Parts: sequence; structure tokens; C-alpha cells
Amino acid sequence: LSDWRALILMRRASFTLRSAERRWKRIPTTTPDLFPVLREMRHRGELSPILRQPYLYEVVVPYARWGPLDEVEVLMEANPYAALSHLTALAFHGLTDELPKLIMAVVSLDGRGGQLPIGTEPQDWDGVPLPVGYRPAQILGRPIDWTRVRPQRFFGESVYQPHGYPVRVMTPERTLLDGLLHPDLCGGIANVLRAWALARDVIDLDALVYHVERFNVAVLRQRVGFILDELERGHSLAEEWRASANRGGSSKLVGSAPYSSTYSDRWNLSLNGPTYLLHETGQ
Repeated sequence: LSDWRALILMRRASFTLRSAERRWKRIPTTTPDLFPVLREMRHRGELSPILRQPYLYEVVVPYARWGPLDEVEVLMEANPYAALSHLTALAFHGLTDELPKLIMAVVSLDGRGGQLPIGTEPQDWDGVPLPVGYRPAQILGRPIDWTRVRPQRFFGESVYQPHGYPVRVMTPERTLLDGLLHPDLCGGIANVLRAWALARDVIDLDALVYHVERFNVAVLRQRVGFILDELERGHSLAEEWRASANRGGSSKLVGSAPYSSTYSDRWNLSLNGPTYLLHETGQ
């Protein structure tokens, strides 16, 4: 429980209950308004501070959800605008067998990326200042690797709830594209190509193509077009990409690797990565 979420819960209760039914006189508008309540709950043994996470608490009353604290749940409270990304997102979506030691998360450079705090609605913040999103170096001893992107590049995220609490994660389509742009953050190009193969039958092609267009990076169109051909997944817009696929200095499957003499004539793309992995979904 974060102090900002406690504020929202108290305000929701205030608007639900009649004034005569409330034990408080004034509807809180800032987190300091809740400090006396939170302090009292700590003294009663209902909340326990989380080490090195200011204004975050573990709810320890007997009727709270059972189970140990999860680092991701704490992360979503510490920074309610962040999204799990890259290798962590691949693992979340079941597109890699690698278990990242780091939690990889992305936030917008402007701090919010047009997002509301996870689990809230616009009316919750009527007349209430939005909270600051923190970027802790670690949570419960587990390191966090933060990536900061321009606000216009913060897209393709969705909210999931596999364990009873909301988690913002980059979608499979966005994560696969991140893998082609930054394979080093996704376990390497081999891991990325395996992920594409595993996702072959579940890729939302319209969403994928929409995200490619939002990136507006020519070589990304070439990479995605080539991979879709290899996976035998077609899209009408891919033919437009192919028509403009000019061979040039950046036309490589892996941007950071040397050129390979093996290349795709159709996509004018140097195939300087293990493309055979696109056909080995069982590995």
C-alpha cells in the first residue's frame, strides 16, 4: 500500500459513505492528510513499512491477501506510471525461458507518459495532485534496470492482473519490436528471434504494424517485414514497406553486429543474426 493509494481509497470511501457514517470530518486531498491515519495503523500493527521504500507499506492485518510481498507489486506502487519491459516483459508473456535477475522497467522522460497511476480512474484525481513516480535502484533486494524513453515512444503498454493486482507491461507486440531495436536488453538477438518464433501464432498483426508505424524507423520495417515473411505471417502494409526497403548503411538485422554477406534481396537486409531460430519453436 502506497500513501497515494491510501489517499484514493479514503476519498472513494468518503464519496460512497454519507457524512454521518464517516469517522472523519474532512475529505482528504493530499497524502499528508493521511499521515495520522497511516501512523495509527502502523502502531496498531496493521501496516509495516517496507525497507528502503519511503511511503510504502505492507498490509499485515489477518484479512489481507495471503502471500509474500512480490517485487513487481511493490514496483507498481513505487512508480505507478512504469511498465515492465524488454527481457522482463518477454518472461512475463512466456516468450523466453530465461529468468532475468533484474527487473527491467521503462518510464517516460516526462515522468508519466500520459498515464494515470495504475488502478485509478480520472475522477479519482479530481482536485488531487498526481503522485511522483520513484525509480528505486532495487526493491526487496532485487535490482531494477530502468529505461527512460521520450514521451512519444512510451506506447504499446497494457495492464494485466495475473496474480490479483494490476501490472503494467509492454505488450508482446511492443516487446518483440523492442527486441529488434535493443536486443542487448532482451537477452541477445538469439533470444529475441526465438521469442518471435514462439509468438508466431499469437501475434496481433494489426497492433504490431501499428506500433512499427509509430516508431517510424525504416530499418525496423525491413526487419519486421523479413521476419513476418519467415514466419509466413503476412500483412498488406508489409508490401508497402518492401517497396521502400532501400539497401543502405543501416540495413542490418542486428544494428550493433558486423555486416554479413548473407542478406535478403527481398528486404535489402543483411542477415547478420541466427535467422534459423525463427523456424525452431521447439527449442
